[in-house]
Amino acid sequence: MMGQTPSLPAVKTLVRGASQLLTLRGPAGPRRGAALGELGIIQDGAVLISGGKILEIGPSRRLENLSLARDAQEINAAGRVVMPGFVDSRTQPVLEPALPARRLASRAQSVLNGMARHGTTAIAASVRSGLSRSATVAALRILSASDGQPLDVVRDYYLAAAADAEAVCSELLPLLARRKLAQQVSVDCDALGELAVRRVLEQVQRLGLRATVCAAASACVLLAIELQAAAVVLPRVESAGETGLSLPRPVCTLLPSHVYRRQLNGLPARALIDASAAVALASGFGFDGCPTYNMQMVISLACSEMGLTPAEAISAATINGAHALGRGHLCGSLEPSKAADLLLLNVADYRDLPAQFGINHVHLVLKNGKVIYREGEVTH
Repeated sequence: MMGQTPSLPAVKTLVRGASQLLTLRGPAGPRRGAALGELGIIQDGAVLISGGKILEIGPSRRLENLSLARDAQEINAAGRVVMPGFVDSRTQPVLEPALPARRLASRAQSVLNGMARHGTTAIAASVRSGLSRSATVAALRILSASDGQPLDVVRDYYLAAAADAEAVCSELLPLLARRKLAQQVSVDCDALGELAVRRVLEQVQRLGLRATVCAAASACVLLAIELQAAAVVLPRVESAGETGLSLPRPVCTLLPSHVYRRQLNGLPARALIDASAAVALASGFGFDGCPTYNMQMVISLACSEMGLTPAEAISAATINGAHALGRGHLCGSLEPSKAADLLLLNVADYRDLPAQFGINHVHLVLKNGKVIYREGEVTH
């Protein structure tokens, strides 16, 4: 039609020559049992990207010869691991809700930028209960404005202390749902008790929000399963064999940083995996004073403190983290039609990621196919 500007062709990018391309391609659901350790590795791998999505994955030689790759901008990944961006399903980036809105937004953005530099491309961001209604709304609005700048931010309202469940269910949760301020609600079962948690989760279901339960006791885990919570955060569990966590839901989110800092013993991570539970890893940044959002360190701690293999820990920090957020169909693995969220790491073998701990191995981060972080040079 006259007057319309013709659309420009999407820019294509070819990431090629990866020493190991960790695709994590596999079944549609979260990875369990032996499948948790299957990374879908392609040696000398390549990823073809267009319009923010993945078009093709495969050996570099094959993708370089595709007509689709003609005129693509190239990123040389020689000598590096290429893998999906980390998905951190439990964080609290708004740490000082009493600050003026502009300073609060600036500090939250600084945290999100730091996460991006360390390879995280999607998070759940919680606002803790106990604030006034206006402060809660302000904090969630800040997180809403931060979505896509540069990370995907899933907004979570965290009911963390004894409260009037009736007032929360009849007033606050409908407000958050109506204004689309929160996309999920997480509930601390130990703080509220089973009856209040049941009341809240039933209301969350009615409002069409996602639910997460933070639970230590098996009874609370069973409640989360009964009410179809999407994920259950397990700072510790009493046993792995009696909780029914091999069922399709929920995803079991573990916090290696919390275990390390609190010197907790007995978390049966290995038993959960052997029982075919879907295990995800999260940083827990901002909860109980947890200071790290570096998912590379979380992977290392999962291996050293919980007995996961490097492959299992990587799967738990990517594709299963995505499923914990209800986004496993969008991100968490490198497969055609998914978001082009990927990392280039300064290691040639994925097993070096947890072994060489305390280092930021990230060379490059692509979010929706665009470079959002590039390792800088040291100047003299």
